[in-house]
Amino acid sequence: MSEISEAARRLKHLRERSGLSMRQVADALGWSLTRYQHYEDRYKRRWLPLDLTRQLGSLFETRGIDPQELLALAGLEAPDLPAPRMGPASGPAINARDLVMAPPGLGRDLPVLGAVKGGSEGFYFNEGEAKEFVLRPVGLQGVANGFALYVDGDSMEPRYFAGEMLYVNPNRPITKGCFVAIELADGQGLIKQFLRRSDDLIVLRQFNPAKDLRLAARDVKRLYRITGSAETS
Repeated sequence: MSEISEAARRLKHLRERSGLSMRQVADALGWSLTRYQHYEDRYKRRWLPLDLTRQLGSLFETRGIDPQELLALAGLEAPDLPAPRMGPASGPAINARDLVMAPPGLGRDLPVLGAVKGGSEGFYFNEGEAKEFVLRPVGLQGVANGFALYVDGDSMEPRYFAGEMLYVNPNRPITKGCFVAIELADGQGLIKQFLRRSDDLIVLRQFNPAKDLRLAARDVKRLYRITGSAETS
């Protein structure tokens, strides 16, 4: 198994400098401990999500940590990490301060309809009430009933990781091999790969550990097709 990324190591170092425990950080973010631990213990991508570094920057600043050190973990204005650039290589660099100071919620109209509860593997749908609003990706422009979900747990690694944001288009048909969010009759939600269904059975696949799941059709309220992720490689 490959090692965690340098960004994950640096995040742990900054969190320890702040004097906060992982539990305290997770609670401050409104996350489960498992979801936050992913970013320190198992995260393998080069950069952390920008929204996460913004939130952590605000939190750690109260403990004497410069927010710019957190933004550097998203690839912004780090002294030893190249900052993302707009347009060709000769174009202007993205200004991290402009991003941080942008009015909260600007251009954010896509609802997040899944909330993690407890330490269970999965989430619960919010019964139509948005947990928060995020930027709408191009693929969901004009999709009035589109929404987003957060992944909790590691059952779909390496396809999807804990903390990753998934985009859902309820209008897209469910086809063999596609990835779906499953809304169960009790409101619980799962992220799996769709294999097949019959009148009384739905067969799904998870990756970690690898196994097929069989759900009674009567226990499934609806399947939603996942059309993208906020943290694609």
